[in-house]
Amino acid sequence: MSVLLFILFTVIVGITIDYFIRRKKKISYATQQQVNQLSPSKIIPMVPPGVFIQPSFTWSKILDSGNLMLGVHPILLGLIGKPEKFEKLPQGQHVKKGDTFITLQKDSKRLNIKSPVNGTIESINLEFDDGVWENMGTVWLYCIKPENLSSEFTYWFLAEKSKKWINQKIEQIKTFLSDSLSPKQVGLTIADGGELSVGVLSQFDNKIWQDFESKFLAS
Repeated sequence: MSVLLFILFTVIVGITIDYFIRRKKKISYATQQQVNQLSPSKIIPMVPPGVFIQPSFTWSKILDSGNLMLGVHPILLGLIGKPEKFEKLPQGQHVKKGDTFITLQKDSKRLNIKSPVNGTIESINLEFDDGVWENMGTVWLYCIKPENLSSEFTYWFLAEKSKKWINQKIEQIKTFLSDSLSPKQVGLTIADGGELSVGVLSQFDNKIWQDFESKFLAS
């Protein structure tokens, strides 16, 4: 009787372990599929609602005080993957439109993101470094006291215009990366269905990073 119970117990334990292993694999696979591709339908909802999008691949929200909360567009963080280091400017620093105001670094390669406005950094969000990188596109980085803000609105996008803009930029980025690779390499970089893989830019060398910055992040 004890032998039968032992065998039954062993079978139950084996089935239980197998269930949790399979479940973990399914969850892992689903999670990977969720973050494995960059597409407008996934990126657009990541941007905080009611914000302006700038050509500098930043987003901003105007506060009642007139100050501007600024963040990095999720597409850049998606293209790089998890950055190893952030270089930020200090509180009180004055910046001009087109100045580098944050640098994302990975594998000794750097991407310099430009300020969309002239102004002074009033405060810095210290939680930016501590946040999960997938969510950093929704977290503000600087609160800036802008100068001549009204003159910048013409170049910014809101609502449907921002969706159209990101769609166009993603297509341009895909073309840029495809032109930088051999046909064989393109298959490894751009997933089935033509979507960009998360971290795709990390597969390229410094020259491509510099070319990407010149083409897409120049002021």
